[in-house]
Amino acid sequence: MRINIKCSTRDDDVSGSIWTSVIVSLSFTFVFTAYVSIQNLQSSLNQEEGLGVISLSCLYAFIIVSAILAPTVIKFIGAKLAIIIPWVVHIIYTGTNFYPTFSTLIPSSVLMGIVSGFLWTSQSIYIATNGAAMSEASGEDLHTVLSKLNGMFFTMYETTQITGNLISSLVLKQGSYDDIENTTKVCGSQDCPLAANATKIIEPERNIVYILLGIYLAFDVIGLLLTTFFLSPLPKTEWSQKQTTTNSITSCFFVLGDFKLLMLVPLIGFMAMEQAILWTDFTKSFVSCLFGIHKVGFVMAAYGGSTSVFNLIWSRLARFTGRYFLIAFASLINMGIFITLYEWTPDKEYKLYIIAVSWGMSEGIWQTQSNGSLWTSQALFLYTNGASLARTKHQDLHAV
Repeated sequence: MRINIKCSTRDDDVSGSIWTSVIVSLSFTFVFTAYVSIQNLQSSLNQEEGLGVISLSCLYAFIIVSAILAPTVIKFIGAKLAIIIPWVVHIIYTGTNFYPTFSTLIPSSVLMGIVSGFLWTSQSIYIATNGAAMSEASGEDLHTVLSKLNGMFFTMYETTQITGNLISSLVLKQGSYDDIENTTKVCGSQDCPLAANATKIIEPERNIVYILLGIYLAFDVIGLLLTTFFLSPLPKTEWSQKQTTTNSITSCFFVLGDFKLLMLVPLIGFMAMEQAILWTDFTKSFVSCLFGIHKVGFVMAAYGGSTSVFNLIWSRLARFTGRYFLIAFASLINMGIFITLYEWTPDKEYKLYIIAVSWGMSEGIWQTQSNGSLWTSQALFLYTNGASLARTKHQDLHAV
């Protein structure tokens, strides 16, 4: 009888940990379905005076500060509330896109940057805590359990590039995009936002944009409700009680004394810039400029699908090829894409999909292999104090 009770308790612990991880994954999936699509459209929808690009720069610049202070904040408010508050801010951010101006979109972008570090650190804490509980209850290796939970989370998370962007294109294609002025368009690498001949993207009617934003707002609310009513709070640990602002800041600078981590800084910078080009210049100057803003979603959905597929492929091939070969291969792919974008004047739509799929191929390598490099360098730091920095390492340099 005792054995049955013990087994039942262990099964409950495992089931509870899986349920909690599923709720975290689902809430992120719903909210980021809205966010990634809005992000991809910023440079095209809010092109006046570069508002869209500037708002993204502000957002990712403040993530850096947020990530450093995340442990101290989570110590006082708890991991669950550190997810709920960002979801509320996501709703505010989506709402300000209904009336995007420098006085509305910039403050909401800054606010979102401030809470994003708390969000991603809390996500990592939930996955790590549930993984430890499952490992203890089942007797399975901790790294194996964490791999499964992280695999589930990021598989669901990566689908947001597909679902969010498909919704974007399916809604925006209902608009009319007749070029009334019939002006000569300057697209591709020649389209400079600050130049006098910069091409203005033809935008859909505002009611179409409102419908799209209304759908995304509903996704944000669903994510908030899932977290509020179905996510169990985590007990405060001894580690969290000992965290101070001074410890958080000094630990960030302490790991920079690791030579291997310092050598990864140029790689992180490169990944930041290539993603910045993808989200801003590629979507605006190559997709929206010639083929219309309603095509951005379809092209970026191809990128998201490619990234998800190649994540699985490269993670399995890595054991045979090694990390350095894959990183060199990804670098060659990106160099080829950049040379193509520099020399090519957009003409055929299908070529955009080839570029997007190729970009996803290289991104699959960056996501699987760079995270591995960071883990081997300073695993403890990244999972406790710098998890959000690791999650957004390729985005932070938007401010540059």
